[in-house]
Amino acid sequence: MKFDMHVHSSHSGDSKNRIEEVLDACVKKGLSGVAIMDHNSLEGSRYALSLERDDILVIPGMEISSAKGHILAYNVQEEVPRELEVAETIDLIRSQGGIAVAAHPYRMWSGLGEEVTMANDFDAIEIHNGRSTHAHNDLAAKLAVRMCKPFTAGSDSHEPSTVGKAYFVSSRDCYTVEDVIKDVLSFDGTTGGKHRPKTDSISYGVKCIGEWFGRGFKKM
Repeated sequence: MKFDMHVHSSHSGDSKNRIEEVLDACVKKGLSGVAIMDHNSLEGSRYALSLERDDILVIPGMEISSAKGHILAYNVQEEVPRELEVAETIDLIRSQGGIAVAAHPYRMWSGLGEEVTMANDFDAIEIHNGRSTHAHNDLAAKLAVRMCKPFTAGSDSHEPSTVGKAYFVSSRDCYTVEDVIKDVLSFDGTTGGKHRPKTDSISYGVKCIGEWFGRGFKKM
C-alpha cells in the first residue's frame, strides 16, 4: 500500500492544492492514503477528515516551522506553535501521541541540517521528498541509517499535478492512521517515486529566494 506522507493544501500559504483535488488525485494515482501537512496549521487536515471519504485514508498532521527548521508532526490533534526550539517541538508533538519527523533535513531554506537533526531525538527522518534532489534524499537516507531511525517519504506537493510524486510503501496492509504510524516505525517499509531533477534547481532556488524575501527573510 502506498501513502503520500507529505502534501500541502490551500491552507498552506504557498500551495494551490484544494483538499478535494488532493484526495481525488490520490485515488486516481492508486494511493491508499495521504498526510495533509500544511505549514503551521491543522485546518487542511481537519477539513479533509470532515469529508469522511471511504476511498482514501487521511492521516492528520502539520509541518511546523521550528526555530531551526521544518518538522513534520503526524497524528496530532492540536496545533503546535511555530518558532519553538526543536526539542520542545518534539516534546509537544509526542505529548499528543504523535510522532516527530525531520523534514527534508538537507534543504537549504527550511531543513534542519545534519547537525541539528542528529542532536535531537526524532522518531523518524524524511528520506525521500519529491521536491528534494536525489543527492539530498540520498544524504537523508544515509543520515537515517547513521541515527538508526525509521523513515517516511512524500511528494511535498504544492500543486495537484505532483500529488503522489514520492511516497511511503507499507510492508503490510494499513487501514487506520495507527496502522500507518506503526508501519513507519517498524523499519519494514520502503519508499518510491521521483526526485526533483537537477535541471529544476535554478528555477526552484529563484522561487524559494523570492518567497523568502516576501516573508521578510522568515522561514515558511
